[in-house]
Amino acid sequence: MQNLSKLLLLSASLLFLATKASAFETIAINPTNKAALLDGRCGNDEWEAATKIELPAQASIYLMQDEDSFYICAKGKAEDYTVLDLYIEHAETGQLHHFHLSAQMGESVLTEEGWEQASGKWELKDYAGFWVPFSGLEDPENRKDPKFERGTHRQVQVLRKKFSGNTWNMMFGVSAINHEGNSGAEFFYPEKAVADDKATWGKFSFSE
Repeated sequence: MQNLSKLLLLSASLLFLATKASAFETIAINPTNKAALLDGRCGNDEWEAATKIELPAQASIYLMQDEDSFYICAKGKAEDYTVLDLYIEHAETGQLHHFHLSAQMGESVLTEEGWEQASGKWELKDYAGFWVPFSGLEDPENRKDPKFERGTHRQVQVLRKKFSGNTWNMMFGVSAINHEGNSGAEFFYPEKAVADDKATWGKFSFSE
């Protein structure tokens, strides 16, 4: 009976370790021979080759790469604004970089003082993207209360020379998603990833 208890305990421990290992497995980013258009649409033909990650509330993330660039697209529903936060660790410097796309687009790095802008406003260094488009004013007569378009998708293209190596440590956040009566729901991948803790992020490989 005692041996059986030890066997069950050992089996449970091995199962826990296997589950933990699989949660941190390296995900392959599919290669593509078609450069992605930054047009606010993940569903175009050039994204068919992408590695797809499903999130709650019908949101999803598409990842793909070619010799020069890494591409990511965050897709929400027709009623979503779909804001994207992309985090990448620089393997050589150890710095954590944050790319944010909402009505604006920018890059910041984590310092001892917190997240600080990496460059001037709209000064894009080795990356580009498709942010939430402006669609007019609620009160045009007084030129106030801007409106933004729902249903488009957030896209980022990062030149691979910006970050070293063929395996990148990354996390993704997708927000401004309608879910269970909340118009501002936010989801992360990995699910429990934390922006300032790279140990909780995921490994993604560019190897073919």
